[in-house]
Amino acid sequence: MSNYFNPVRIIKTDNWLRELNFRINDLKISAPVIITSPGNRKRLNLNSKFDSDSIFSDVGSNPNFKDCTNALKFCQKNMFDGVVAIGGGSAMDLAKVVMAHLSLEKTDINELIEYKGSFPQEIPSIFLPTTHGTASEVTMWGTVWNMEEEKKYSISHQSLYPSLAILDGNLTLSLPLDISISTMMDALSHSFESIWNKNANPTSTDFAISAICSILENGEALKKNPSDLKIRNNLLKSATVAGLAFSNTTTAAAHSMSYPLTIHYGIPHGVASSISLLPLMEINGKLIKEPLDRICNNNELTYDELKQTIKDIPKGVVPYTLDEWGIPEDQLPTLAAESFTKGRMDNNVVDLTEDDVLGILKELYSDQ
Repeated sequence: MSNYFNPVRIIKTDNWLRELNFRINDLKISAPVIITSPGNRKRLNLNSKFDSDSIFSDVGSNPNFKDCTNALKFCQKNMFDGVVAIGGGSAMDLAKVVMAHLSLEKTDINELIEYKGSFPQEIPSIFLPTTHGTASEVTMWGTVWNMEEEKKYSISHQSLYPSLAILDGNLTLSLPLDISISTMMDALSHSFESIWNKNANPTSTDFAISAICSILENGEALKKNPSDLKIRNNLLKSATVAGLAFSNTTTAAAHSMSYPLTIHYGIPHGVASSISLLPLMEINGKLIKEPLDRICNNNELTYDELKQTIKDIPKGVVPYTLDEWGIPEDQLPTLAAESFTKGRMDNNVVDLTEDDVLGILKELYSDQ
């Protein structure tokens, strides 16, 4: 019996603004705060669609403690009763910090991250992803970075599941190809990580396989036709389905290894979280043979063709070796030592040692 759970209502539309306005009224949100990025604020002309005083867009590519502090100060100046997130993972993760703040009325970031009690009130929230990768629209956690400490933190609570997720591929059409590919690879990582995971259940695995098959089918097609709305919608759905998978398992070794890559060398999360997929597939493969067979059969691929297809998706668009990202080879032992995040690395179906991780990093260093 599957112990699967996810309460988020998912709505597919071809007119995100009309749907959003309807759902704001439906959830009886009278004063929503709009959390977005500077790029999306401009690209989507949000100032003309919402009260500009309700829009917070001061967030970078990875939400850090400073971004959170500024967002909470912004909220304290207003009487918001709901949250709308329009963006990629950064905006949506920051929105979860804001949700916690509006319910708990706490302003200390560490207190919000550490809080495990019940929320006094559920904050209605609507999330609209503008990338096809992070899937924060269907999970209960968000990532926050303390750049001074060079540490990654997670805010996590059952009350941080969004009320609604609105999917519209039109929101991804102007996404640059490199970001499109890297976020898609993040979704692929979410999927595989939920399969080779000690917390996997039959439903999460079914979702993961569905997402992987769709990404494999649409990945190369996106590179050839980045303005194809059907492909964009397929990949947006795939990312959300991948989120439905790992929302029940969390991630595992690939994500655990990614955090020091992002903290120390600024490697985008989608790249950092997926760069180790092929070596980990080799390590974990014997314990996930049935799901791998289903993926290969569904896409009419041999196992070697599956690996090559995954390798080809970012080729020519995003650098995918550690030396291309400027990492000195003598730093690999340090990165290996820092790759063991509790609640991530220990989820992997095969228990890895520091030497195992160092071997993977050496394999990823160059194409030679």
